[in-house]
Amino acid sequence: MSAAAASPVNVPAQPIIPTEEIPAQLGPYLKIKGKFLNFFGVLYGIQSVLVLGVAWWIALTITELVCRATGWDPDRKFHDWVGKTWSRVNMIMGGCAPSTVTGRELLPPTGQAALFVSNHASWFDIPLVAQVIPNQFKFIAAFELRKLPLVGQQLMDGKHVLIDRSSRKGQLRSFKESVAYLKRGISIFAFPEGTRSRDGRLKPFKGGVFAMATKAGVPIVPLSICGTFSTYPSSAILPLLPNSKNLAVHVHPPIDSNGKTEEELEELTRSAIISKLPPESQPLP
Repeated sequence: MSAAAASPVNVPAQPIIPTEEIPAQLGPYLKIKGKFLNFFGVLYGIQSVLVLGVAWWIALTITELVCRATGWDPDRKFHDWVGKTWSRVNMIMGGCAPSTVTGRELLPPTGQAALFVSNHASWFDIPLVAQVIPNQFKFIAAFELRKLPLVGQQLMDGKHVLIDRSSRKGQLRSFKESVAYLKRGISIFAFPEGTRSRDGRLKPFKGGVFAMATKAGVPIVPLSICGTFSTYPSSAILPLLPNSKNLAVHVHPPIDSNGKTEEELEELTRSAIISKLPPESQPLP
């Protein structure tokens, strides 16, 4: 079955946030440099940055100082735990923790590396999967994100893979770094679309992602993320509403990368992700 022909899961459709205005039920809002900010977003920002963000920064800073002084935790596993804990607590307190998580039993056992991949429609995708997957893994993230407060510190000090797409050399370096992690038993999480979808629909995948799995000889674990676009679209500065009841993560069975081409792996992965996406997140024909 082709990716476009995969049947959508039967779930209620979520409202697509327009680019010119947001629904009246989300309250009054400001528009700053073309992006929305409503009252809930302000409250969520205060909670995330000024309250829980301070604890996040202190924990990361102290942990990094200890690691540099003692050589402890070279793979920054504790850094990753700090980030996952912040993600979980922050989303629970903000009313944005996923109400549905399926397929946890399909996650690889501790110590077995895998390439995790999912659709990408929102900033919320990152903390969502961080709290769902207990295994240690490193994100492949855009090089520019290193400049973001807190997020950049988590990525840099946690030794995640930062990709510079402006140069072939930077892309090759990120590829080699990811494969090295996989061969050492540390999983990698990648968004094969390369960037967030601007309309919430699944976009074409970029090349090179699935070659990491074949090179390292690890399985691919697809995930479907639902509801994040209507909660925190790319047109918003911060999330627009508490939306736990509509947030879901579905883990699919691992795909063995051995003996398969990159094209076959992409087709299998894409079909799996699409199989659990709601209609408004399905790719257009």
